[in-house]
Amino acid sequence: MDILKGIKIIDVTAYAFVPAAGGVLAHWGADVIKVESPKGPDPMRLIGGSLEPGKSSPTFKHYSRGKRSIAIDLATPEGQDLLYRLVEDADVFLTSYLTPTRRKLKIDVADIRKINPNIIYARGSGYGPKGPEADRPGFDSIAWWFRSSLGETAMKAADADWPVPMTGHGDGMSGLVLAGGIATALLHRERTGIATTVDGSLMGSALWFNGLEMIAAQGVPTTGVIPGNVRVGAATRKLPGAGSGTPVTSPATMQIYQTADFRFVNLLFLGDDDRDFIDLCHRIGWPEWVTDPKYADRQKRFAHAGELCDLLDAEFASRTLAEWREVLASARGAWAAVQSREEALVDPQTVANGYLRHVDYPDGGFKLPIPAILFDEDGGEPPRAPDFAEHTDAILRELGLGGDEIAALKAKGAVV
Repeated sequence: MDILKGIKIIDVTAYAFVPAAGGVLAHWGADVIKVESPKGPDPMRLIGGSLEPGKSSPTFKHYSRGKRSIAIDLATPEGQDLLYRLVEDADVFLTSYLTPTRRKLKIDVADIRKINPNIIYARGSGYGPKGPEADRPGFDSIAWWFRSSLGETAMKAADADWPVPMTGHGDGMSGLVLAGGIATALLHRERTGIATTVDGSLMGSALWFNGLEMIAAQGVPTTGVIPGNVRVGAATRKLPGAGSGTPVTSPATMQIYQTADFRFVNLLFLGDDDRDFIDLCHRIGWPEWVTDPKYADRQKRFAHAGELCDLLDAEFASRTLAEWREVLASARGAWAAVQSREEALVDPQTVANGYLRHVDYPDGGFKLPIPAILFDEDGGEPPRAPDFAEHTDAILRELGLGGDEIAALKAKGAVV
């Protein structure tokens, strides 16, 4: 397919969501050059795959289809110079790196625009470019599925008493949305000559997809909303090996735990980084776990994951969700509470990024989710929906019809 033939995109991304946007654009014909570090290739290559030719993971092959690959160490002056040379005639710079890393590598907006003022700068994140958690790590399961209230919606639909992670869906959907935002920015630049910054986020796209529930959270009767309440308090961990000390299917730091007030917290320390685990141990008051030989490294923690799950089950059950929010507020590892639609409505990230905005109607109106793309960090004010046949006369006049012709058409019932 060559719809975007001639468009050059520099893709400095990792994992799934933002790489998926690059994969969509490559599928449509753009020349997408994926830049990876010689010291640390995109982790998604290796989750179920390897660096051998043709052996990357199926997920990587799905989301990074059609791209060309180059390995450059952006932490070196020589690597930065090579990247800048690639940027000189590029149309889009696409990145999933958060602000501290972009600044450290000198690939933030100002750095790239200094090389190419006309480039579209596109970035994707878990929670949006604004707000107190703009630079927190956010992945599909936590930022898209649970933080946005989609997870709670699914629990209600299934009458479930324990949240089920749903990985991969938000990455693909949000990547497609971000690709559409980039294409829109390219069209805008073509017509106006103005290059914009494009932001997409997992949380923002999830709020859009769960829009009817977000409207219902404001007390507005809405068709398609799932009735009923989530049952809590009767849940038991449904993980193989839990309670017996035998290995479970995922690390203990990538599990869901129930709190003292029967709420849920999803830890998603992707990669089970030693530093993330050490930070967690000190935060929850168990520094001795750090020196316990059974938990000394990632492999040993996985071998004892069932036992560690049981310990964390008891620990999370000892404090309320409000207490856990304080404990984990600045934790290194990624995590999220399983939020209700009412909580998602007033979430600081929702508010800071303007993901829901008020629309006036005669009855007072309500907040609507905006399309999940920000242009120059603004998603725009959502317009109201039209009343039935509200603009018939205006549209017919645009076609050149006069008042008598419009009246005749109405008399015949051809228009209303």
